[in-house]
Amino acid sequence: MEAIPFSRFKEAFTRILENLERHREELNDLDAPIGDSDHGESVCRAFAKVKEAVEAFPEDHKDIGALLATVGKTILFSGGAAMGPLYGTAFLDAGKVALGKSSLTFPEFVEVFAAFVEGVRRRGGAEPGDKTMYDTLYPALLALKGACEAGKSLEEALEEAKEAARLGMESTRGMLAKRGRASRLGERSIGHIDPGAASSYFIVEAWFESLKE
Repeated sequence: MEAIPFSRFKEAFTRILENLERHREELNDLDAPIGDSDHGESVCRAFAKVKEAVEAFPEDHKDIGALLATVGKTILFSGGAAMGPLYGTAFLDAGKVALGKSSLTFPEFVEVFAAFVEGVRRRGGAEPGDKTMYDTLYPALLALKGACEAGKSLEEALEEAKEAARLGMESTRGMLAKRGRASRLGERSIGHIDPGAASSYFIVEAWFESLKE
């Protein structure tokens, strides 16, 4: 069974920042009806700091868990309003599962991603259908788990999980917001993709692409 090496996790954060930068204005526009039109700015600023921290990570310390913990701490201290604690907790929780590992098998990565997604749920208190980033992440996790249990290849699984994340993001358009600032809009929140769900998709998209290569 193919193991995912430390190097792919390290490279992923460059790809994540590039993808968020590409969609910066789109994320700001999604945030305009419900927030301060700055979600794109916030996530790009946070992941620019992540990229710096990852580049400064010791070359001889090939510990995926320690790397993810560094990412989590960096995001927590980056500000980023509600986004910071959610992504920060997610990466910290994922790091605990991967601690001491220089590579991850497919089943081990499922466990790490499950901890990441559970970190978001635990910190934010969201459930499926609340119109949050959890609506992107939870379907991706289910697809990843299902593909692993079905004996599919890592590459197939990551593709299926990416598509599940995309569909999850799209599904938030028709939802009534029940969490965060958007919930104050009531019925007016329907018809807009949640910006957190969108940034989560762009993160998952770049992260999973990196792990495939």
